[in-house]
Amino acid sequence: MTGPDGRTVTGARVEETAHSIDVSGARLHYWTAGSCGPPGIALTHGAGADHRMFDPQIPALVGAGYRTLRWDVRYHGASVSGTGRFRTVYAARDLAALLDAAGMPRPVVLLGQSMGGNIAQEYLRRRPDEVAALVVIGSTSNTLPITRAERRGLAFSRAFMRLMPYRRLTRSMARASAEDPGARTYLRETFLANGRRSFLTTWDGMTRAIDPSPDYRVEKPELLLCGEHDSTGNIRSAMERWSERDPHSEFHVIPGAGHVANLDRPDEVNRLTVAFLKA
Repeated sequence: MTGPDGRTVTGARVEETAHSIDVSGARLHYWTAGSCGPPGIALTHGAGADHRMFDPQIPALVGAGYRTLRWDVRYHGASVSGTGRFRTVYAARDLAALLDAAGMPRPVVLLGQSMGGNIAQEYLRRRPDEVAALVVIGSTSNTLPITRAERRGLAFSRAFMRLMPYRRLTRSMARASAEDPGARTYLRETFLANGRRSFLTTWDGMTRAIDPSPDYRVEKPELLLCGEHDSTGNIRSAMERWSERDPHSEFHVIPGAGHVANLDRPDEVNRLTVAFLKA
């Protein structure tokens, strides 16, 4: 089985088909696996990473009977862009184009880690009828209010990221994101491969993703997962408040995991995700 670009990817016990399409000034790459019918799950990785972040999840999801689509967000991995700007709303539009190209029926389940969770929220907010459920790993809420200090911190981080030598920054981010040595190695290598310019473009857009909406509620089923040792920004407290806000949400802390809980504790994340989807 091969995709439009003629390349076939075989993972652990799962064969994935590679595809690529042109969308709004970008060449986007994505991979599909599993049966052609519903339900479908679209997986979106975190900032600076790529689709391989979900290597431990694809066999579990396909084995449970789901069709999967994972992709490299523009400015990441194999997906290149000449637009010079990143926003989560643009990424949500990219994801819609990929789902159309893949022929994946809606509603779909959206699964996102960190930045991927922000993109999934943006998609849900703008296309609620196309989403069956949301699974978010280590991501802050786009719509909860934040303090002035938190807003200043986001603005400061844009300048800080530009001033710090990039190789040192990649080491620091990898250590802060993962507990597992293999996960740290993967992250650092991917951060370096994506490059400083792409990362800074993405980070600029990510710090502008917050759009506080006090009356907003998510009425879809949600699974919110946070690593026990995730100290990234206000993610832990935000996910707790997020879960309290939404009526169909469940929140779990993953023992022994950091920001990339799906890489640090894949078996536990897979178990919770499949159980949530089956329920």
